[in-house]
Amino acid sequence: MSDVKPTLCLDFDGCIHQYSKGWHNGTIYDDMVPGFLEWAEQAQKHFKLVIYSSRSSTDVGRLAMGGWLAEHMRLWDGDPIEFTMAAEKPPAWLTIDDRAICFRGDWRVPELDPGAMRGFKPWNSRS
Repeated sequence: MSDVKPTLCLDFDGCIHQYSKGWHNGTIYDDMVPGFLEWAEQAQKHFKLVIYSSRSSTDVGRLAMGGWLAEHMRLWDGDPIEFTMAAEKPPAWLTIDDRAICFRGDWRVPELDPGAMRGFKPWNSRS
């Protein structure tokens, strides 16, 4: 059995950072999505946790995300959690993203209708 853990790609904005105001000039302004660190503590037993965002393409963006995460981790009293900040979207076993639709092999399903997709709202902007 291999000791290499598969990569789990985690979107930052909307999955880790609440992102309640959207991009908002690129600042990282919000709290952490509740339950994330508890979940990550368990997930790291099975996966390599890699954080990726549109911010990831620059050193400044990766440093901002890492600094924000470090601030939140300081208050964490659970086990240490290891995250990797990716510069580009990694090849991953699985991806968790608040703005994605799982493709299930059929382009004709209602959720892939272009009109339906235009009306998509992530969890943090639904009423």
